[in-house]
Amino acid sequence: MNKQNEIVFTGIVFIAMAYGISRFSYGLLLPYFGDDLELSNQVSGMISAISYLTYCLGLVSMFTIFKNYQPRAILLISGSLSLYGLYNLMVAEEYPLFGAGVIILGYAAGLATAPFGQIIKEKVSYGHQDRSNSWINTGIGVGLILVGIIVWIVGDAWRISYAIFLVISLIIMYFSYKKLPKVDMSHLNYKTDLRNIFVGRKMIISTVLLGIGTSAYWTYFQSYVFQTPHDDVKNLFWIMLGVGGVLGGFAGHMNERMGTVKVHILTCVLLAIANVTLVVTENFFLMIFSTTLFGLVYVFAMGVYAFWCARCYTEYPAMGIIVTFVSLAAGQFLGTFLSGFLLERFGYQGLFYIYGAFSFLNIFFRPLAEELADI
Repeated sequence: MNKQNEIVFTGIVFIAMAYGISRFSYGLLLPYFGDDLELSNQVSGMISAISYLTYCLGLVSMFTIFKNYQPRAILLISGSLSLYGLYNLMVAEEYPLFGAGVIILGYAAGLATAPFGQIIKEKVSYGHQDRSNSWINTGIGVGLILVGIIVWIVGDAWRISYAIFLVISLIIMYFSYKKLPKVDMSHLNYKTDLRNIFVGRKMIISTVLLGIGTSAYWTYFQSYVFQTPHDDVKNLFWIMLGVGGVLGGFAGHMNERMGTVKVHILTCVLLAIANVTLVVTENFFLMIFSTTLFGLVYVFAMGVYAFWCARCYTEYPAMGIIVTFVSLAAGQFLGTFLSGFLLERFGYQGLFYIYGAFSFLNIFFRPLAEELADI
């Protein structure tokens, strides 16, 4: 395996740990540990909300951390926090310790996002950077598949699930420690300047809309599945979402063939279709199609915005990634906040139709060709 492929593979397994295993397993396992820890809906929602805030804090803190630490060191700190958070979840007897673990995992995921952008910038040849970023994002899907399979096998023994997650994460951390490269940051003369942060204004608006368009799915798709005759195979939907996420790694190839503008439009249309087809009927195959398509489009979109932000923030790509993910998180927070009211008023069908429309609206905030010119 050459050095560039080694970096990409390391990124995939690290993101699988930081996102798929550490950050997203909470939602899948909530029905299993909720009763044991006497978690009310209010408490579980509060833990999730604080975890979201610490995720944003992790992203924003990168603006200052990058001045003092190597990307490799930041990733190792992130991974160590993931291990500590997972250990808390495994041993917790009461919800305060469990909640602290979830909150730590949120911050760890925030730290894991930007460093790979700088590593790719410095260590991967220019013609392969977009494709490399796309494949690293598929780690989200890989992690979801692992979590879904493990929970399906283990069932309601959630402590065993977290013990397995911890062992897998330990292996990933050892591999990352051996393979993550050091990056020379001495040539960077970066200052946190609002003029730099908002240079990609249209991209920020578009990313917020993407966050809104994906928020209802992440929050309520499993709850909707529980209302259908297919709740006995609910883990299969989670696994297929992960499979779609892995397929989303082909965003780099699509971008090279079609161009980012056309791929952006395609992404918006497919996300709208994924939202609508989940609830248009309770047909099993159509719902599986919707879930797989959503996973594909979510990771696909990460690739599209990675291309866009790399052109907007040419000198400091890590900043572009931070801005992109903070904007995405802001959109998801806003979308999640509104979705509860919309669900109560319009039901599942109305909710997903509305968010499908939000996804389609994003077509009007596509990048211009001149914004994407290679520099």
